[in-house]
Amino acid sequence: MTDDTRALDDHLDHDRAPGLNVLSKPELARRLDQLISELLDSGRANDATRDLLLELQTHQVELELQGRELAEARHILEVSRDHYARLFDLAPVGFAVFDRRGRIREINLTAARMLGRDRLRLSDTPFPVLLAGGEMRRFLDHVSAVVGGAEETQIEPLEVDLESRRPRPEPAPQALRLVSSRRDGDDGPECFSALVDITAERRLERGKRATEHRAHAILDALPAEVLVLDAKGRVVFANDAWQRFANCPKHSTSGSSAQRADVGWDYLAACRDQASRAEAERPASKAETAAIADGVAAVLERRRQRFVAEFACERRDGEHWLALTAAPLDAEGDAAKGEETGQGAVIVQIDVTDRKRAEQNTRIAREAAAHAARVNAVGVLATSLVHELAQPLNAAAFFGRAALEQLQGADATQRPTDAAMLEPMIAKADAQLERAGAIVERLRDFLRHKEVRMQPVELDPLIEHTLELIGWFAGQRQVELEFASGSSGLWLLGDPVQLEQVMVNLICNAVQAIHEAEMPVRQVTIATGSCTSEISPMGPTDGQTDAGSPMVQVTVSDTGPGLDVENEHALFDLFASRRSSGLGMGLPISRDIVEAHGGKLWADPSSSRGARFHFMLPLAHSGDQ
Repeated sequence: MTDDTRALDDHLDHDRAPGLNVLSKPELARRLDQLISELLDSGRANDATRDLLLELQTHQVELELQGRELAEARHILEVSRDHYARLFDLAPVGFAVFDRRGRIREINLTAARMLGRDRLRLSDTPFPVLLAGGEMRRFLDHVSAVVGGAEETQIEPLEVDLESRRPRPEPAPQALRLVSSRRDGDDGPECFSALVDITAERRLERGKRATEHRAHAILDALPAEVLVLDAKGRVVFANDAWQRFANCPKHSTSGSSAQRADVGWDYLAACRDQASRAEAERPASKAETAAIADGVAAVLERRRQRFVAEFACERRDGEHWLALTAAPLDAEGDAAKGEETGQGAVIVQIDVTDRKRAEQNTRIAREAAAHAARVNAVGVLATSLVHELAQPLNAAAFFGRAALEQLQGADATQRPTDAAMLEPMIAKADAQLERAGAIVERLRDFLRHKEVRMQPVELDPLIEHTLELIGWFAGQRQVELEFASGSSGLWLLGDPVQLEQVMVNLICNAVQAIHEAEMPVRQVTIATGSCTSEISPMGPTDGQTDAGSPMVQVTVSDTGPGLDVENEHALFDLFASRRSSGLGMGLPISRDIVEAHGGKLWADPSSSRGARFHFMLPLAHSGDQ
């Protein structure tokens, strides 16, 4: 080592910072400049010294560059720190940092505004003093769970109410949600929380609950039984009427096990279970129970917009009838709370027992009125009936007297020979008596008062039988009856006696109108043909028959004086008649009979001559024939 090098080392050792192995940067630069100056002034600089000086100058430059880089990095960090501090302070979401004891370590401006306090005064404030009574323990438990857990631990958000004794400017938050995570601070783990104002959410929730309460109160006040199902057919709500029905100790319906009011109960499964048990207990109810399950399922799946059914229910006071209606119900749930969204259905049951009884009474009264009308019709036919019966009875009497005279005029030896002559006479008398008996039998069937019996009826033979019944009535009045069939092979589902009564009434009315008006052309035409319900000028058949359904139309037209157009609308009123001698019961009863069969009866006032009445009836399905 040269003397110059030793001298340099001595200078460096003398100026080392105490406890350090290197000089500080400013001191190193100062001492280096001083040493270089001394060496150059003394002229003692040799090659080794110059090399050392060059190396030191290089290190000096490197240190200056590193110092500049560190200064720039420090500036960037300070700018970033200030930037994130501004973001923290000015964020639209409130942020706060709590220590283990729940004291506020840091809080941004948004959170301070939420709390209605000055930010500086909130520092080191126990957060529970800002909460409503009873919230302190919940908050401290929340903080303990956060700071005591791992950083990745998911902590359930906490909702707290703020104290309301201290006035805050409107619209100040009334409740907050704290979404918290752990953060390591200088003094240990801290609770870093985002504060979300849930006042509006709470207000909406209260409004929703109030709306639901009002809706439930309205539904509970209804006499109808209401059940709400979710998309899977499970019970969501049952009103008081349904709960009373479900708790009835004695009720047996097509879906009795499905009448439970428990929330979550599977209504569809209960219906199908009841259908399987009904097969053994009450076979007749299996089909209607299965139909209810299928109909409600179709509404839930939006394959139908509405399902309606009626079924019997046995209660403590006897049998009741219920009308069930299922309709779609679209409800929105809160997915965040685990509530299902989507489609459901509402089921409404109404007790229609009184209506059923009224319908039964009406049906009985209608049948009685129809029977009275038939008796009246026979009264109208009575004069002609005497003439009609007199012909076969007189013929039978003639043949009987001839046979008797044949027997009385022959001696005993000739009687066996005359037996061959008597046989044709007796046979003819018997045929005439059978003819008279057939007339009486037809009238007896027509007059018989019995319950309505719905059965397949072929239309053409029914009309032909009607014409046989009243043919002599028209013939006596010199009115020709013509049948123009366009319905060969068509079948109806109905009561043959009542349908025959409709045609007897229409044809007899036409015959009497022609006879009383002494019309020169005396003809009644009965025409039939297939059609659809859409052609009816009266519109749909009261919902009993779908538009476009296959039907048969019967038209009775005459050559009489026609209808009074001004009073045409009153033709079907009781005691209104187109003839002065009529009672005015035939047409109203005929209309009721046709409508009870799912059809429609109307008059055509636009006919060029005479009157024309039409009625349509639905055809029987192939399985009914």
